[in-house]
Amino acid sequence: MPSNNLYARLELLYLEPMQDSRPAAVPESQSRWQRWGQTLVNYFAGSQDPRITTRQDDEGRLYYEVYDPVERSHYRFDSEQEVRVWLDERYYQ
Repeated sequence: MPSNNLYARLELLYLEPMQDSRPAAVPESQSRWQRWGQTLVNYFAGSQDPRITTRQDDEGRLYYEVYDPVERSHYRFDSEQEVRVWLDERYYQ
């Protein structure tokens, strides 16, 4: 599942465990076009939603990179649960 849907998945399915935490393989050209299109949409729409991306470190461990456009800050979380807690705290501030 594309990483740009991760925020929606975390918000809507917070009680269901993820089946596979690794992102699906996307052809390089399609991925580049998707990123370009999403960047263009975000520029014109001015979304205030955090952007959550799954990444892997050099040792192959999955982590979550979060960008908060309201605070213009980047965060790194080692688990989906940590992202959920951060989202809850951010929402209720």
